[in-house]
Amino acid sequence: MKYTLELVNEKPELWKHSDPVRPELGISYKTYPGRYVFALRDENGVYVSFCCVARCTGVPHDVMSLSNMTLSDGRVYVPYTVWSLKRGSGKKIINQLLEFVKDNELAAGVSRVVTLSPNTDMARDFHLRNGAKEIATSVVTANFEYKI
Repeated sequence: MKYTLELVNEKPELWKHSDPVRPELGISYKTYPGRYVFALRDENGVYVSFCCVARCTGVPHDVMSLSNMTLSDGRVYVPYTVWSLKRGSGKKIINQLLEFVKDNELAAGVSRVVTLSPNTDMARDFHLRNGAKEIATSVVTANFEYKI
């Protein structure tokens, strides 16, 4: 099946109530300059997963530092919430995002992709199975770096 990565900042009705990872972060937070919401759509037009990303000046260790480090031309792409509506589509959206970073003007200047993930076994297993390397942990978060 063919999938399409789509920027959906302007379509919050698709994602505003469905984020199980960071439901406390609202529309204005997720669409602040330098932050993006991506969706993965299948060939039938069905949205199967979502990913919120911030461009940051460094690697954040919590949501507050993510807020403080967000900058429209930050060199670190930070996926800080990923959720899927169809089994396996979380992995697919991360892989599509990595391709996007390599060749899209919206990601020009990005040199790293490092997550800000909850410090849970589920998040750890997901990112390690997907080829990321764990680079830092705290009580509530973990950072996983993907090669681009």
